[in-house]
Amino acid sequence: MRPLAAAIVVVLAAGRLASASCQLGGGACGDPAAIDCNGGTVCFIPWRTCAGCTCTTTNEGKTCLANGLQPGRAGSLMIGKNAAVPGDLDLTWGASCAGPGRDFAVQQGVLGTWYSHEPLRCTTAGTLAATVTPWAGDRYFLIAPESGDFTGSLGTASNGAERPDLESCTLDRALAPCP
Repeated sequence: MRPLAAAIVVVLAAGRLASASCQLGGGACGDPAAIDCNGGTVCFIPWRTCAGCTCTTTNEGKTCLANGLQPGRAGSLMIGKNAAVPGDLDLTWGASCAGPGRDFAVQQGVLGTWYSHEPLRCTTAGTLAATVTPWAGDRYFLIAPESGDFTGSLGTASNGAERPDLESCTLDRALAPCP
């Protein structure tokens, strides 16, 4: 018997638009189990073309997610005392940098115990405000935009690292730069 020779086959995606994005692996565009995505130059099989998408970091790796589905990052958070109910807080924040139509999750954690945050409210029905009753003790609050099955950014730490989404309201995260 002769030993089998190993062969490497390179397939160039001829005729593809250079501006399209490609997702390497996964079952469909937006599949969080994809390996990576690129600027559309060359994609090796299995690949999915994803025009109008941005390469997004997920919990599983990377994927190409349609620009209209990117959750983005919420604007600045403002906190005030609620005038009607002592102890309640009124939270307001700016819209997602990814555009309108996003919902938002409100998370809170113990001040001084960083990354102790967890969901307080998984939806604000798309509004840019919420009145909350904080749990006992000194608390911090984070706002994350949501779009479909993806939670966006909870902001970054002072060193620029993305804050973790320890207990998410959605199935996955999508961390793409804002347009």
